[in-house]
Amino acid sequence: SDVYKRQGINAEYMGENNNYKVHQEMELTLFAINDGYVEAIIRGLRAGFLTPDVYEALKGTNSLQDFKTVLEDTDYGPYLGSEIQNVSISVLRQRLKRKLADEFQYIQVQSVEPLATFLRLMQSQYMIDNIVNIIEGVKNRVDFDYLLSQADPLGIFPELKAIKSVDPENYSELYSTVLIDTPIGQYFMKFLENVMEALNENISINEIQALFRDIQPEFIRTSLKKMWLEDFYEFCQELNPITKDFMGDILKFEADCKTIQVIYNSIGNKELSSAANRSSKRKQLCPSLGYLYPDVDKDIANVTSIEGLREAVRHIQQYREMLRDVPDPLKREEFSADVRGLDDLMYEEEVRKYSLAFEEQAHYLSLIHISEPTRQAEISYAVFCLKKKK
Repeated sequence: SDVYKRQGINAEYMGENNNYKVHQEMELTLFAINDGYVEAIIRGLRAGFLTPDVYEALKGTNSLQDFKTVLEDTDYGPYLGSEIQNVSISVLRQRLKRKLADEFQYIQVQSVEPLATFLRLMQSQYMIDNIVNIIEGVKNRVDFDYLLSQADPLGIFPELKAIKSVDPENYSELYSTVLIDTPIGQYFMKFLENVMEALNENISINEIQALFRDIQPEFIRTSLKKMWLEDFYEFCQELNPITKDFMGDILKFEADCKTIQVIYNSIGNKELSSAANRSSKRKQLCPSLGYLYPDVDKDIANVTSIEGLREAVRHIQQYREMLRDVPDPLKREEFSADVRGLDDLMYEEEVRKYSLAFEEQAHYLSLIHISEPTRQAEISYAVFCLKKKK
């Protein structure tokens, strides 16, 4: 075509089997028009990642002052503050995350569509966490200002403060007053609709209110993130072919991880593992995408033991190895500080996938490398080193 000719690509001789190569060359050429500046910024931020020497130095810290001394010459230095001896570990964690949020916000204001929507979708998962954490905290009568101070900076949005004036058990009011105009409002509305559809038509208002009061915040979190993940995947299918392929792999992996986690955590749970609820309740929580979906959807939904879960995913080596040594949820004696849990193993694989993607160019996955999950891993490790000294 004329477009290919202008870019020096001889499409006439490429052949049908080389369509991806054509798209790749096109994207490498055209990506920089709208997104090259943002990609350059992010690749520059990569120079601020903590080095192996800093990680080793963090292991040897014995006090908050030592901790500050190690990090003050890094990009985190300006965020630590001068009164570090008088602050808690949770406050320090928030300061380190503030740096990540500032970088993310700077990238957002430099972005145009479709990257701007991509970044908003990325941010939605943190908004969901903040909303659910505050709902749970208010229900348990935790001070609201404290809850707000502990919210993830990546998921802060203006309407969050309005939750203080809303009954946290009145989800309809929470949606109409706080969430309706936010990026996650659509997921919350769909969640409410799904709950109402499952109810008996003759149920009373008081019974409906009682049902909502009994819904566990973690059930809300998992349901909302399922919808968010499916929405994010659909959006990425419309992006450039390189981003579509990379993000498709990552999001399918994350969807499978969430499915495996739901089944793993529900083993032994009477409500989720009973014969009556295995299909219906679990289906509400497991994403409708991934490498496990739909081929083993029914098999995995009926799992009642760790052996059954291992059998259901045996055809995917990555998941088979992941589940090989995890503790049995029904045997608490298998859990210890020295045993890596399922979440740890999944997180390690996620870090590996993002790190490999950053070596490529002209796709949006490399753009989220600064926050998911490398920066988060840096912060978690730094806080872990501090907790060991306590």
